[in-house]
Amino acid sequence: MLLNASSFLAVTFGDLGEAMIDVRTLGATGDGQTDDTAAFLKAVEQGKADGKHVFVPRGTYVLSKPIALENVALAGPEAGAWPADVDALPSILPTHRDGPAFHLLAGGGLSGIDVTYRWQAEPESGPPAVLISGIGACIRNVRVRYPWDGILTDGEHNVGRLNVENVFLVSPRNVGVRVTGTWDVPRLSNVEVWNAGPVPRGLSEGVGFQLGKNDLIRLTDCFAFAMHYGFLLEDKIEGCKIEGGTWGVMNGCATDFCGTGIAVHGAHTLSVAGGSFWDHQTGLLVDGEGARVRVTGSELKSNGAPCVHVRACDHTVVSGCSLLRPMEEHKGPGVILEGGSTLLGTNQLDCFGEGVKILAGVRAAVVQGNVVNPHGSTMVADESGGTGKVQIAGNVELGEGRLRE
Repeated sequence: MLLNASSFLAVTFGDLGEAMIDVRTLGATGDGQTDDTAAFLKAVEQGKADGKHVFVPRGTYVLSKPIALENVALAGPEAGAWPADVDALPSILPTHRDGPAFHLLAGGGLSGIDVTYRWQAEPESGPPAVLISGIGACIRNVRVRYPWDGILTDGEHNVGRLNVENVFLVSPRNVGVRVTGTWDVPRLSNVEVWNAGPVPRGLSEGVGFQLGKNDLIRLTDCFAFAMHYGFLLEDKIEGCKIEGGTWGVMNGCATDFCGTGIAVHGAHTLSVAGGSFWDHQTGLLVDGEGARVRVTGSELKSNGAPCVHVRACDHTVVSGCSLLRPMEEHKGPGVILEGGSTLLGTNQLDCFGEGVKILAGVRAAVVQGNVVNPHGSTMVADESGGTGKVQIAGNVELGEGRLRE
């Protein structure tokens, strides 16, 4: 009987001989020069036949073809560390550019592995390091460095029950993690997308987390640094046949030094609890007629754009949050409401410009019980012209002082 995708995580080193197949015993060298693809393919084939998983000792392994994992897992030492500045994992060096390093089908697992790309020149396109096409895939304690795309679902198949945790993605050129097509509760936990080189670039490129059609996706403690979008929700993703919105939650997630923190385009249902979103432009952008977005207990800090900008939605609720736009050289509204129905209540808002600007086009807006420091500007500017139902009540203006980041 084959082990399931995550059972290999309970295997101890004492059980290794019985439960796992060592790629070295089938000819892999791990010297960083020899092509070890044949040994990996043979180990995976034997593992599937014998009901075992595949073990990769520390070393550097060159692969020239994708390794498909279906109802079999490939794992490095459980004691390995995955941070970007520590080389404690067995490393995979993919030399091919016509497919992923690893292709996870139903029940495929990947653990304790580093995947590092070495480009001869800065790429303009490329494959994902890990492609997921089946249900029940499991990825944990993995580092991926310098890929074009990091971890992607294929956008064609049901990849429900996906589990991704403790993953460090270093400088993906395009997308860090894309998840779409997950019927039934996928989970991302402690996944970090860090764009800090090796090629310096501005914030006009890159997506940390791209979400499409998902059925109750759960993101916990996920973080994006220096990407154009930290978290991007789209109901139509280029190259994906599957279309539709995300239904999901984000708990304790964060962005730093991104262009836009969270962007919701389309009919998505998203609940955000806790976390900090420090961004150069908008912290939260909602632009979908059917979008239902709730944010509570979070800090949204922006520089050159509103902390919250609602263009269109079914409803948006922002409550109990710190909304900061504290740079005097980038004056502007802290919140802009120009469409849909929004409840903005019990927040602390500090900005150099109007606290809240309500424009023509809103269906309804309630701005109530907030503490606002607009630094001499209007606390709430209602410019809707009576086009929607607007209620402004119980807000308190701080006439002096400044919140510091």
